[in-house]
Amino acid sequence: MVRKIDLKIDVSAACRVEEPISSAATVVLPDPDRTPARPLVMFGWPGGGYSRRYFDLQIPGMPGYSQAEHHAANGVIFAACDHVAVGDSTIPTAGLDHPDLGRANRKVAATILAGLLEGTLVPGLGPMQPSAVIGMGQSYGGLLLTMAEANEPLFDGVAMLGWSGIQTVVIPALPPGGPGWAELAARGTTHPYRPVFHFNDVPEAIVEQDLAGYPLRAAGEPIPPWGTKWMPGGPNVRLSQLPLAEGVVKLEAAAIGCAVFVGNGERDTCPQPHMEPLAYKSASDVTTFILPRAAHMHNFAGTRRKLWTRLEAWSEGVARMKSAQ
Repeated sequence: MVRKIDLKIDVSAACRVEEPISSAATVVLPDPDRTPARPLVMFGWPGGGYSRRYFDLQIPGMPGYSQAEHHAANGVIFAACDHVAVGDSTIPTAGLDHPDLGRANRKVAATILAGLLEGTLVPGLGPMQPSAVIGMGQSYGGLLLTMAEANEPLFDGVAMLGWSGIQTVVIPALPPGGPGWAELAARGTTHPYRPVFHFNDVPEAIVEQDLAGYPLRAAGEPIPPWGTKWMPGGPNVRLSQLPLAEGVVKLEAAAIGCAVFVGNGERDTCPQPHMEPLAYKSASDVTTFILPRAAHMHNFAGTRRKLWTRLEAWSEGVARMKSAQ
């Protein structure tokens, strides 16, 4: 048994605008009888084109895809978070940039943490001190997590999932916009991103729903429950550097001082995962993990529980090191 609490958190000040902007989050809590006195607290931000429901996948007739429920069943408090303009968050008219979005995400995490520490987040859930606080960013979420943690540290450990501190590279089967792209991208099972996003054994029904029309679905085209219309920041976002540019987070990655987990699928967007520790020059330690028989969208992989188990074990190690200090 797990409990789920949906929240809307005001992030206007973090975005440095007067326009009211809120970000959505779902906190997934363990059964009260299975909540440790000092639980791990994890936060997850999804990749571009995905909402917080990527971490709490509910696929009819296919149980066992929810990372949040998996962790909560083991006594972890998990907060799945939307970026600004994603999922149930506000789509701003303001032109926000990546640092704005990173600060907004940090504000969400800090607000939830304050509620846990003070005992005001959930009725009946008294004040608690986490054993460790972990931030996770998948793909585009890794970019924004890198910026947030470098500029204003909050976490005891950060997990970069399918995101490179050196350069994230997506190599589709066909160049975007080239001959045949639109026709192939209209169907998920023939989408040029399929080899990068999904391993061969991911059910066709999931691939079709996930990738049909991705990333810029035309008006009226269906969006999966875990998908979203806009990339982080929405239609007016200001990009000083493209997310896939070389060295886009070079300075920020080098400034992160906490423990770092670099997780990738066997096929992914991180060209040389074993070189990633070089990006995190100030980190207390860097762990690399490659999930077998998985591509970029790890939570759809048949081997997904191996990643979740490894993340928990790593997070518990971070907690033990924090206690030792």
